[in-house]
Amino acid sequence: MKGYRPGFGLSVVFTSAVLFFSGCASSVKYTRDSPQTGTTSKQYLVPRDWDYRKNYQIPQSRLSSVIASYIGTPYRYGGMSRKGVDCSGFVCLVFRDVSRVKLPHSTRKLRKYGRVVPVQQARHGDLVFFKGSRGVVDHVGIFLGEGRFAHASSSKGVIYSNLSEKYYSQRLLEVRRLFK
Repeated sequence: MKGYRPGFGLSVVFTSAVLFFSGCASSVKYTRDSPQTGTTSKQYLVPRDWDYRKNYQIPQSRLSSVIASYIGTPYRYGGMSRKGVDCSGFVCLVFRDVSRVKLPHSTRKLRKYGRVVPVQQARHGDLVFFKGSRGVVDHVGIFLGEGRFAHASSSKGVIYSNLSEKYYSQRLLEVRRLFK
């Protein structure tokens, strides 16, 4: 048969299974930029440079409208565009679009930013982190208030969910505040 490649179907199934079970803790390298040069498009603020007390401009209405514009975007592991995003890519894109803040494309690395706040004190724009079946952080979303948050679900793409849903309430690890 023309175009037939033995074993191709099996490799696609295997690759899809690996990506499905690996969660969305993708990683993109980031570096510390020098004080003289400022942040370039390939560099990110790193945790030791991060000062959540700085008055980064995060208007709630703008944050909500940017998040709403991503609703329905399909999930793609490692994705960082409107064609497809993973959970940390979604967070990076939203904060880049809203405030031009560059964050790392890694759930584990995002967890080093800001400060932990009690879930009862969570407010619009805080990051919510969830643990997977192995007990390590593997998912992140953006808190919107009243228990709601937006995130990139591996099965449904970018959606709104509620922390009171059994799946999320059992896996909630912490809430982190990036901004004052």
